This record gives sequence, C-alpha cells and structure tokens, in this order.
Amino acid sequence: MFYGEEASNYTKKRLDKKTVELEWDVDRKDQYDRLLAYVWVGDELFNRTLVSEGYARIATFPPNVKYVDLFKKAQEEARQKQKGLWKNYEAAFEKR
Repeated sequence: MFYGEEASNYTKKRLDKKTVELEWDVDRKDQYDRLLAYVWVGDELFNRTLVSEGYARIATFPPNVKYVDLFKKAQEEARQKQKGLWKNYEAAFEKR
C-alpha cells in the first residue's frame, strides 16, 4: 500500500547523475523544517512525474500552491489508470 520505497527507488533511478533545478514557491520550508521545492529536470517537473506515475499523492502546503491544479489533474489520471499506489488503493482501505 505505501509506496515510499518504490518512490525512492524510482527517483534514484531517474535522477542519478542528473542536474536538477529547484523552484521555490512562497515558503521554502514547512512547519517541520522540510524543504518545499518543485524539482525540475530540464523541462520536466519531476514532482508532477511522481504523481502521474502513481509514486506520490499530492499534498498542499498553502500558500505554496503554484502547481496544485496540474498536480490534481495528474493524480486523477493516475488514479483512473490505477498506476502505482492507486492499483490497489481502494482495496487496501476496505481491509481495515
């Protein structure tokens, strides 16, 4: 159900030896001191890729919502196609 390890492996594979650029929104960190950045690999917004491939769900931290509509669309498409974590998402919650 939880895709942390899969997402980490995918990210390492995709970003190994790549140059990335970080784009900041309003705040650079959240209340837990975690970085809040958009990760660009060339013209690819990698945050969106993680969501669209089913390796991540969206989480918003207002006022950092620059790409929220793009992420929502990517998440809905991943859910409809049952990609990644969405493959057995409903079944995992029904078992509780």
